[in-house]
Amino acid sequence: MAFWQILILFKLPSDQTEKLAPLLAALVVCPPWVWLAVRTKQCLQVITSRSIPFSKRKVWLIKILALIIGAGNVSGILAEIGTPWFLAIVPAGIIAFFSLRENVSEIIPLKPIQDPAVYQSAWREYWRLRDSYRRSGLGFVAAFVLIILVHLAGVRLPQSIQIGLFAACLVALFVSIAIASVNQWKWFHWRCPRCGCSFRGVWGRLWLPKKCAYCGLPREEESAIRNPTS
Repeated sequence: MAFWQILILFKLPSDQTEKLAPLLAALVVCPPWVWLAVRTKQCLQVITSRSIPFSKRKVWLIKILALIIGAGNVSGILAEIGTPWFLAIVPAGIIAFFSLRENVSEIIPLKPIQDPAVYQSAWREYWRLRDSYRRSGLGFVAAFVLIILVHLAGVRLPQSIQIGLFAACLVALFVSIAIASVNQWKWFHWRCPRCGCSFRGVWGRLWLPKKCAYCGLPREEESAIRNPTS
């Protein structure tokens, strides 16, 4: 059900609906930016799975950007609901206070144990994540095709069966999207077994590069990992 249909069910006036929609959107956007502003290092480590190095300068630049967006949105929300401007800037000041109190330093991913067994295990984990991502992608395609087939065959099926099949396919589609997103996040942030940083670098390419973006470790081929004695 669309957002505007939900508002119609509550019979909100159109002028209130127009004001409420951007307000709810701002409430969704604010918490992540405030978290990034106040606990910049912790937030960056979580969203990058502790696999991306950041210099102290970059951390400061990200903190300042997050502070501008987060604190500005908080003040904007309060002003939107009718709070006087001199009170609306108080929460923004509190956010800025705690943000600037953080001890900012560079972020360096932990270096893995340099052991042949650990090295081989890390590459096996990579290929396992690659296969899981591919399977979840195929599940998404299958669910999407089933939805199209159910829609095309809808005129020949009873309405109750059509609704049930469509709901099941829709659930399968959302589940496959969630699983694919998790697998993609893990796969894109797979850490190099030599330096501990993301093998793909900051942006994460859809394919595995031939060497690590940070230390230059050559890519280990799948056949060499899965058939070490051949």
